Amino acid sequence: MKFRNIFWGIILILIGVLFILQNLNIIDFRWVSLWRLWPIFLILWGVSILPANKWIKTSLVVIVLAGSVYFMLNSTVEWRNHYPNIHIGRDYDDYDDDEFYDDEGQADQHFNIPYEDSVATASLSFDAAAGSFYINDTSDDLLAFSKKGRQGTYTYYVKRSDNNANISIEREGQELFLNNKDGHHEVDISLNKAPEWNMNFDIGAAKVMFDFSHFKVRKLDLDGGAASIKIKLGDNLPTSHVNIDAGASEIVLKVPQSSGCDLNLTAVFSGKTISGFEKVDNGHYRTSNFEEADNKIYITVDAAVSSYKITRY
Repeated sequence: MKFRNIFWGIILILIGVLFILQNLNIIDFRWVSLWRLWPIFLILWGVSILPANKWIKTSLVVIVLAGSVYFMLNSTVEWRNHYPNIHIGRDYDDYDDDEFYDDEGQADQHFNIPYEDSVATASLSFDAAAGSFYINDTSDDLLAFSKKGRQGTYTYYVKRSDNNANISIEREGQELFLNNKDGHHEVDISLNKAPEWNMNFDIGAAKVMFDFSHFKVRKLDLDGGAASIKIKLGDNLPTSHVNIDAGASEIVLKVPQSSGCDLNLTAVFSGKTISGFEKVDNGHYRTSNFEEADNKIYITVDAAVSSYKITRY
């Protein structure tokens, strides 16, 4: 029996079992928490190319996978029958038990930053840990912030100068939050569509859904761990730059057909679906209308174990 068959067979069986248990509502598995395990792929790859007896390599793989399973069962899996009065949805935030969500544990937060007509450019720096993060709606304020979930709060700072506003939002109690299984929360941000935006997001294991189709995004930098990243870009500026640096991630990008787009991809292991682009070089793609398009978007993606889906709408 070939070693690679054993290797991939065990991997596929484990993933299939997790999917079945979650679909049957037996467990609630937090997939984004696996970002801390991505180096295991490098270890397993290294074991697979060792010039050793296949039984030695198989034993090493079993030991590594056993340790991984132990971690997952203790850190990323919640058995649903442990909490018979609580319904845990896929977003981890729709609990039905009011006693479980007491005033001390629940930490909803809302704030607004007023908009001034003189603001032509705005910068947003967002530093967070794990959670679900959304940008979809426009706001008459410069920024409207809403957070739902358990544990911790955010602190924000605003510095205005001439026609520019700099906003910094940071998570309090990062260490406590990262070690708390019940710390998942959801953040919804609404932005004013008048200014040109420069954005920097530093996020850990996260679910990110950003719809920038209504906003003037000059530059977007996103640094994440194991994340589910879904971004829809708009056609509102002559030049836009998007840089994504992530760990083990699922990345979905939507680019408007009216814009020309230049795309550079770098990854260790990846499965990619790229629609509407022509290959220029290894890892380098462009849309056919890039040269003649009035508005151009430059995208750079650097990630580890990831899947990509990049389409035009």
